[in-house]
Amino acid sequence: MFAKGLLSDYIDAMCNDCDNLEIPLCFPVCHIPLFSVRYYWIYRNYSRIWKKYLKAAINYPFLKLIPSFVDGRLAIDGGAADNIPLYPLLKNSRPLADGEELDLVFVLHFDARYDYRREFKTDVPVIDLDLSYCNDFSKAHYDYSKSTTSERIEKACLYGEKILSRIFAGECTKESIQKAINDIFLEEHTLRQQNFSIDRLLSFLNVAGKALRNDAYCVRKLY
Repeated sequence: MFAKGLLSDYIDAMCNDCDNLEIPLCFPVCHIPLFSVRYYWIYRNYSRIWKKYLKAAINYPFLKLIPSFVDGRLAIDGGAADNIPLYPLLKNSRPLADGEELDLVFVLHFDARYDYRREFKTDVPVIDLDLSYCNDFSKAHYDYSKSTTSERIEKACLYGEKILSRIFAGECTKESIQKAINDIFLEEHTLRQQNFSIDRLLSFLNVAGKALRNDAYCVRKLY
């Protein structure tokens, strides 16, 4: 990853002038040495500045030869300050875009013991999925071989289809979606609590980032 610049290559491959995000995406960037976190929104028509901020958001130390600078400050992977960035979705009171409200929040991560309910109280349905669950909590977290990656993607796709068929079955009212989410959480909870996933350590280290978060200035739209 360091030698070939794969992180930047992935961003270049994913973003192009024809992009139009119908579902908003929010991601964190950590600024150092202050270790402050800022959350950026991208939405609707592609903007050329997206790549700059996305690359900063995945600029993990030692995996990228040239460091990222955002707003005049050195920037690294936002996971260093807030690895599961639900804050701007569930805590911040500013409207998403033109008064739009969130219908459903997907939280995809690798922390089996994470539970957003410990930190947030919200009326928005939140489906919290630990992706190590569908891979049997495999311990070879940094095995990026083609065979291993393909196997994990296949399992994740099957898992995703199963989850979506349950959430969006029937009338898809807020109440039915919330019930499906609660049922999934209860079914997975015991097994998740018995396992230790890759992002658990980062969740512990996020205490400083959250403590230093400036609530008044930490959310910015890039559209």
